[in-house]
Amino acid sequence: MRNKNAIRQVLIVSACEAAAVGLMLAVYAIIGRLDGKVLLGALFGCVVSILNFFALTVTVSNAADRAEKTGDAAGAKRSVQASSMARLFALLGLYVLVLSFKAVDPVASLLPLIFLQISIRVYGFFRKEE
Repeated sequence: MRNKNAIRQVLIVSACEAAAVGLMLAVYAIIGRLDGKVLLGALFGCVVSILNFFALTVTVSNAADRAEKTGDAAGAKRSVQASSMARLFALLGLYVLVLSFKAVDPVASLLPLIFLQISIRVYGFFRKEE
């Protein structure tokens, strides 16, 4: 992988994601709606969103390495775009499958995807450039 900072970034964003999901579960508990479907949905959404972010980080890092070695920036860009589409369709398929079984709360399983985006933005805001 391009550098250790990529792994560090994944860990920090994952911690933020877990904290946001914890707050979401606390809100569910306060309003009296916390049940097994909510817990399972929160767990599913959290794990899937973190794995998706990890896959993004690895893809971008590997593409940057390849572009640096070969000088083919356009190829690296195409690789990242293809990976983005594959990950999007994989997420869509997973969510359709899981939500069709009605074993998880839809809101609790989808909110972690939004929380991850917020976590990435917060990390980017506080990150120090090296």
